[in-house]
Amino acid sequence: MDKLPDLERLSVADKDELIRALFAQVTALTAKVAELEGRLSLNSRNSSKPPSTDGMKKPKPKSQRPTGQHPTGGQTGHSGHTLKKVVQPDHTETHRPPAHCDACHRPLDGGAVVDTRQVFDIPPLRYEVTEHQVTETLCACGKIHRGEFPEDVTAPVQYGPRIKAAAVHLTNHHMMPVARTGALLGDFFGLPLSDATVLAANEEAKTRLTDTVASIGSALQAAPVAHADETGMRVAGKLNWMHVLATATLTWIGCHPNRGKKAFEAFGILTGFFGTLIHDGWKP
Repeated sequence: MDKLPDLERLSVADKDELIRALFAQVTALTAKVAELEGRLSLNSRNSSKPPSTDGMKKPKPKSQRPTGQHPTGGQTGHSGHTLKKVVQPDHTETHRPPAHCDACHRPLDGGAVVDTRQVFDIPPLRYEVTEHQVTETLCACGKIHRGEFPEDVTAPVQYGPRIKAAAVHLTNHHMMPVARTGALLGDFFGLPLSDATVLAANEEAKTRLTDTVASIGSALQAAPVAHADETGMRVAGKLNWMHVLATATLTWIGCHPNRGKKAFEAFGILTGFFGTLIHDGWKP
């Protein structure tokens, strides 16, 4: 109703009709408010909405550990990670008193050590360059003898095995993006890597570790109990699936565009597993 009529001119029947209309409107508005409030209260925990839509209203995580089951802090038997002084520090800086007494101005000797404090830090990080030089010499018989470069030194300039291993470790173990991996190595060591170099290091590691990965897969197939799962991930902007099969001591991970049978057949690990497989069994 946009405008209420003049109540003094309404009959009793008209007033009753007006009251019924107002009640109906209030009921409808109340239901609408309840619906809107219900929408606002939806989150990833009480609906099918993904956690990314929770925003700043993301529910505070609740511990499933019963209150008072364990005391706060390190538990009994846990060694902890508290810094402790070492017997032989790498560097020592001596802080001596003034050369003269500020009361009588007599000269002071060096004194004796009465207290120590130790600072744990990392050394300045910067890449090192190793130059390999090949020499040759002429024998008295006239034959020239020439040294040889190591097998893994194949170019006039190249990256060494440790920086490439660091790139592989960051991108695979810590799941860092390729570009960020190269930038981080530049920030830490002054030696930034291009995306192509990071990818090439991963390809080299893939080749070198082929037998190792195959051995892990074979060991998992023979395991009596294993855990399997898959999670969606973007590869070049397209949805792929990261599959994992693991035990307490072994972990195998593979990426495939498919989630189910095609991926299992391509990897060949799950299809040959006959032990007890533990999976969340989420139907979708």
